[in-house]
Amino acid sequence: MGTPLLEKVRRLKQKSWRRRHPRYRADFPLKATALRDDGYVEIQGRCSDIGQGGIGAVLNGKVPPGEVVSLELHLPSSLKSLAVRTIVRYQKGFVHGLEFLGLTDEQQMVINTFCTGLEPSD
Repeated sequence: MGTPLLEKVRRLKQKSWRRRHPRYRADFPLKATALRDDGYVEIQGRCSDIGQGGIGAVLNGKVPPGEVVSLELHLPSSLKSLAVRTIVRYQKGFVHGLEFLGLTDEQQMVINTFCTGLEPSD
């Protein structure tokens, strides 16, 4: 396949792809922790959108798709931070799409409550 054909196939797949859960616009700081060959590394970032199933974030370091990352979220509506595990599903430059892994019922409730009243993202 030539490059133009590959690009066309990619665009068609993106048009048919839908999230399982809606995402909502949000802006708050977060900290990611990833395990590298030389140990754990902390990566600072900001949330761009959040939903029941995952979070979009701009991180100041690149984390490849498939890597499991721990996140510490500082939700504006909560007094304490929320620690969750995620897997990177998308990465382009410093923009990352992360899916939540094994949220507790309490964590899910905190995220769902936070999302209530937020503006849906595109």
